[in-house]
Formats: sequence, structure tokens, C-alpha cells
Amino acid sequence: MIAEATSIESPNILSATGFALENISILHQQIRATNLAWALGWTKRVGPGDTVAIVGGSFSGMMLAVILALVNDAIALVFEKEDELFARFRDKGHRHLSTNLNSRALGKNFDPGLSKPEYRSPIFAWPAGRASDVAAFWTSEYLASYDQTLPIFVSRESEVRGEMIKILPGGLEIDFSIDAPHLAAVPVDLLIDATGFGPETKLKGVSDYSYWQSGHRLIYDHLVTPATVLISGCGDSGVIEALQYAMKDFSHAHVEALWPIGAGLEAAIDVGLVGARLDAVFRNDDIDRFETPVLSEIIWWLDQRTNIERNPTIPWPRSGESWAQPILEAIEAALAPHYAAFAPDSDIAAASYQTLEAFVEALPFDAQFDARAAARHHGDVWISRGIAALADDIDLPPNVDVIHAMARPDVEIVLNGRTPTAYSRQLSPYNVWLMRLLLSFPSVRYVQAEIASVAQNDERRFDVAFKDGASLTVDRAVTRYGPAPGGAGLAEGRRRDTQGGDWLLDRPFYLGHDPADPTQGRYINPARENITTALEALEARPTATHDISKRIVTGRIMLGPKSMAEGDPIYSDPLPWLAAELRAGRHPGFASDVVVERVMTRR
Repeated sequence: MIAEATSIESPNILSATGFALENISILHQQIRATNLAWALGWTKRVGPGDTVAIVGGSFSGMMLAVILALVNDAIALVFEKEDELFARFRDKGHRHLSTNLNSRALGKNFDPGLSKPEYRSPIFAWPAGRASDVAAFWTSEYLASYDQTLPIFVSRESEVRGEMIKILPGGLEIDFSIDAPHLAAVPVDLLIDATGFGPETKLKGVSDYSYWQSGHRLIYDHLVTPATVLISGCGDSGVIEALQYAMKDFSHAHVEALWPIGAGLEAAIDVGLVGARLDAVFRNDDIDRFETPVLSEIIWWLDQRTNIERNPTIPWPRSGESWAQPILEAIEAALAPHYAAFAPDSDIAAASYQTLEAFVEALPFDAQFDARAAARHHGDVWISRGIAALADDIDLPPNVDVIHAMARPDVEIVLNGRTPTAYSRQLSPYNVWLMRLLLSFPSVRYVQAEIASVAQNDERRFDVAFKDGASLTVDRAVTRYGPAPGGAGLAEGRRRDTQGGDWLLDRPFYLGHDPADPTQGRYINPARENITTALEALEARPTATHDISKRIVTGRIMLGPKSMAEGDPIYSDPLPWLAAELRAGRHPGFASDVVVERVMTRR
């Protein structure tokens, strides 16, 4: 887990998301934060009194701050560049957030509003609703339960950039004097990048609304008709954007009402996606077979070569697996130069299993990633076709005519992507259903092509040129391509085996005694268990003998230890004092600066 989150710059710089660009919903962020915090504590990377800088005061950042301070008695310094926590979500009353809609599997008897979430966190167990309400929920819980009891110091309007981070022996330093000479360099033991996923990928010449602003009704209701809208990018955000244009009076929260409860779709989608997404190739269950790291695609290729060698009379590929031959050939072509260097006198296509196994074990990771890229090019095509075939077998609900009657009149929607169908591996299971429903609208069609350029013409419309020579003129051109490569830029991660296993999403567990009945065993998730145990200890904690002002401590941290008169036992240099208290098992309390501000305002 820690290896997945560790940057190439320093072992003391980590990513809250493990540098992932998929499965990035709030719930997934909570799971990753919980597991990363547990791993840091379990490996003794973080202990009492250690100072952890968390860059970003949103869901991942605050989840990490609370867990590390609560469970590990660490000092959490949260640096947020905006003037408030959860800033991007405060004014998003039009955006609907759910614990279920972006889950990796729907589960039995799925109901968008009633199903149990994939993970129920002991802290910040937020209910589905408007993004602004969810942000308010997190803020309220933090202020009510943790602000006055845990050593978490939030510095607002404090942007941290890569050039401000200095790597030191055994730690780091964040030098704020680069921006303001009166500020200090803040020493920390670890830095966790929780800044999110960086800027959006955008096409030059496209003047559409940002993903973060999408959903405002005026964007769609003020569209002059008749109109043609191009939406390029058919992932989760693309399908929601298309529904906003396709249906009049549509609200993001309405997506839950579009699920046909009791129709049994969850089983068809969950089971069907395992095959359609070619999990045997890209998420092989046997990736731990070797001592050295081997990617999922290489394992699959080795197994296919073994089957061909040992069963020459059995036709390969098997019926219905037309995708296997091109993917195997692509992997083999990428591996051939490396095999030639490994065994100069041998042909890779005729090599024995033992020779290929030895070759795979010695294969450099970069070479494996090159083979993955070659396989992914073909895989995305076949995955798109497989999900489309799965979706086409799903019957539309009996009331589909009622849904179609909600279509915006005189609005044509052109979905666009590089895959042969509008379905892609990036779609969550729930959004596979939404895409099926969306494509049933007579006003919606899909065009496979890669955009070469977009330019506004004299009529204030947009001329879209595709790389295959085709063109299209539309009234709006919208792109939903997800995060830009490179992320937010604080740190860079190692090449990851994202298809083989997202370790920060794989929760640890062991078989232990059930506290309610010691004669019985139950599976225990130590990452979650540590939080619940620490919460109970927090509630039983005696009243603190000190009430420390977080506002003053945060100011001393940012201005440096010499910014206050010497001799003050606490505030002249608060971090060493607080670290010593925590390592001695003492827990000071913290004055509520919010209450102080209100009192001073009334005076």
C-alpha cells in the first residue's frame, strides 16, 4: 500500500490516492485514506508526535488528518490553498453525491438509495445528497468532534507547490518564504499530497463549461434551439453531462430514479462486466504467482502460451473469444525484442513453458508496461464491444416512453469517443445502465473518431474536425476527458499495476475473536477497527489540562519559532512542545477559535 502511494522524488512524499486516475469517488478516497493511514501506522512510519503535512483540505486530506491524529497521535498540518475547507463543493447545490453510484460492483438487490455502501466509514459517514450539503456535513463533524480534541492545524490560503518542498535527511521542509519572505520553512516528517487530480484534460479551442461547473440548470435551459451538442468523452462524467442536455428539467439527483428496482439488472451487469472488461487479461487473479512483480497481462499471455503448447489439438482461441488472438499477438510483439536478448537462439512462439517462465521472472517492469500498453490498445476496442453487447441485452423499462417524453425538444446530442461504441471500461456499473438508457433516446447518437481540432466560426458555432477527415458543426462542444496527465504536480508516482490490483482499495483483514462473543470468530478489518477503538478512547479521554489556541499555533508554525517572545512554554515553538506531550501520552485540548471569533465579534 505504501509503495503504491510513494512518490519517485522521496519516500517521505506520498499521494493520498496512490496516484490513481480511476475509482476516484469520495467513497473510494475514504477507503484509500483509511488504508494508507493504517499502513503508515502499522509499519511505524507515523507515530506519536510525528508531524505530517497534508496538502489539500478536502475529503482525502481531512480523512487522513483525522485518522492520523486520532489513531496515531500524530500532528497533522493541513495546508489548503482556498479560504475554506471543501472549497470546491461548497457552492455545488446542483451536484449530487452518492455512496453507491460509483461503486465497483452493484451487489445483490441493488437500490441506489437504500443499498449498503461498499464501505461504511467510522468517521465522516456522510449521507447522499447535494455536494454542498455533504461538504457541510463533513465540516460540521470536524468542528464538533475533532477540532477541539485532536492536534490538527489547518492553514487556509496556503498553497504548496513542488518547488517549495525541500528534501532533507530524515524528513522534509516546506518553504513558504518563496512566496512571502516573512513566512518560515516548516519542517515535517512526511508530506501527503491530497490536492486531488489536477486540471482537466481540455481540447484547445473548446470553450465549454468545466466539469466542476457542470450541472447548473441555466447552462442547459438557456441553450438556443434547434441545437446540436457534441459531448466528447463517454466516461462517468460524460454520461451525466449528456443526460443534462437530453432531458428537460433534469437534475443530477434524478439519476437514482432512473434505476428499475427489482428488475434484476444488478446481477446481469456485475456478472457480465467481469467478462466484458476482460478481467482474465487485465485483472488476473494470479498476479502473486512469482516472487518478482509480474503484470496481469503478462500472466495471461504466459498461461495462453502454456495452453497452446500443452494442448495442441484443442482449438485456440476458444469460441467467443475473438479478442484473444489480437491481444496475445500484441503482447508477444512487444516482448519479442526482450526475449531475443534473453534467449538469442530461441523463438518466443516456440519456447517451452519453463523457458518462458524464466523469461517472465527476469523481465524488467518497464518492458512489462510496454506490453501492457500494446495490449490495452486492442483491449479497449474489445472491451467497448463487449460492454455494448452486454448493454444491448438489457431490456428497457416498461415506462421508457415516459422517460423519452422528457427529452429536450430540438436538441440533438452527438456522443464522441475513440472506442467503437459509446461504452468504455471507465464507466461504473451503474453508468453502464445510464448509457444504455441514454442511447435509447432518438435524439442521441454516437460517433467514433478522434478530434483533431475545434474552432469557432463566424456564426458562433463550432467546427469540429476529426483525424479521419470527417467534420461536424455543432452549437456546443463539450469535453469530458477526466484529469490531465501529470495530476496536480506535487509529486510523481511510479508506474503502477492499476489493472492487477489497486492495493489502497484492497482492505486488510484477518480472522480474530468476535468481541461480542469470544467463542466465535469473525473477520476483522484492522484499518477500520483501529479507528473505532480510537474513537471510544477519545470519548473516554479525561478533560485536558491545557487548552491550546489553534489559531496562535498555526500562526507560529507559519511564521517560525522565533516569531514570539522567548520563554513562552508553549507558543514560542509549539511543534516540539506538542510532540513531547503526545509522546508522553498526554493529550492537550484545543480552544475553539470559532467560539472566540463569535465572542469578539459580538463585543
